Amino acid sequence: MEDIVVSLLLWLNLHGFPACTEEPEIHRASSNQANGYVAWYQDGVIDLSERFDYEGLLLESTSQRAKLAHSTLLHELVHFCQAQREGSSHRYSEHAWLQRENEAYAVQTSYLRAHGSSTVLAWRGNDGD
Repeated sequence: MEDIVVSLLLWLNLHGFPACTEEPEIHRASSNQANGYVAWYQDGVIDLSERFDYEGLLLESTSQRAKLAHSTLLHELVHFCQAQREGSSHRYSEHAWLQRENEAYAVQTSYLRAHGSSTVLAWRGNDGD
């Protein structure tokens, strides 16, 4: 897992997050803890639920399943890097949270396109701009 996280962080360093240098803690979470999420970031920790595709991370990186699993982890790493860049998300308004989500989904989509995936992400956030 660490090799995958490091490679995704390097990708982020080249795509808008050059100051993101540390690694987050990554935990597995039970269904009870997940609250419907597959993955989420909070206070230096990325939690991956039982619904997260752990096996997909280990597949040949050219498979669609691997691309989706990597992009999901990348999305949460974006939030980790945002927190390094801007501070904890709980100090910001809903508008700022929506901007962070919009940025994370844009980076995730960029990653998918760069890796040959035409997957459309179903984020319906709107930051009011």
